Amino acid sequence: MAWKSLLVHLKPYTENNAALASALSVAKTFDASLTGLYAMRELAMLKLVIGPDSAAAREAEARDAPLIRAAEDQFLKACADAGVTGTFEVAEGNSNELLCLAGRVHDALFVEAGGSLDGRGGDLVEECAITAGTPTIIVPPTGAKAFKKCIVVAWNHSRQSAAAVHAALPLIECAESVVVLLGQQRDAMPSVTRRPRADIADYLRRHNPNIRVLPFEERDSSSLQTAALAAGGDLLVMGAYGRSAWREFLFGGATRAVVNDLRLPVLMAH
Repeated sequence: MAWKSLLVHLKPYTENNAALASALSVAKTFDASLTGLYAMRELAMLKLVIGPDSAAAREAEARDAPLIRAAEDQFLKACADAGVTGTFEVAEGNSNELLCLAGRVHDALFVEAGGSLDGRGGDLVEECAITAGTPTIIVPPTGAKAFKKCIVVAWNHSRQSAAAVHAALPLIECAESVVVLLGQQRDAMPSVTRRPRADIADYLRRHNPNIRVLPFEERDSSSLQTAALAAGGDLLVMGAYGRSAWREFLFGGATRAVVNDLRLPVLMAH
């Protein structure tokens, strides 16, 4: 099933290029609509603390109005230039909560790596990947190519990697080739004495005939991206989390290492 409704985070007070460019490319591929969400945290905080009718809130609204209009014009022009139907939306609140709320009624969410969680600590990417319930595509600030040539799948038979693969099927189906980085199974299944056939390559060939499987062993924090780039990947598909149940460690291991030093776009699902 092709994606038909995409969501992209538009950062306030900044030029939006990396995530928007990738979102437009994917939207054009699937003839999908694209919603740009412009999140206003400071205004929301003023309204919550001082009151929506306070002089400070009204002044902030007046100050931000031309910036919002400029952002809307920029977004809609980018959509028109790409031949994509775009909708600009302004919301007030923390970006992570707004993106997760809106993301649940879209097929995929695009965010740029390195975004702080509205100055409150933490990471916007972490929050979206954990709580949105929607495939999250994280784009390096330097931008990205279209995801049409080679998609790399990080596979270790885990629930998280399966969720990511199923989420990425629309992209996998239209890619020129797919490379599977085959790691060791992590899930313990002590009752199993005779395994059913569960071959990821066989499964993916039903969606794309050009599948190649490479063995993968995680040697250090950078090895996953290094292997994906060496395979010619335009996009890395991987599950989010899987090492600890505690929130402060949830975004750990290979997942955090990838996001902290992002060198190619990554699709994550939890």
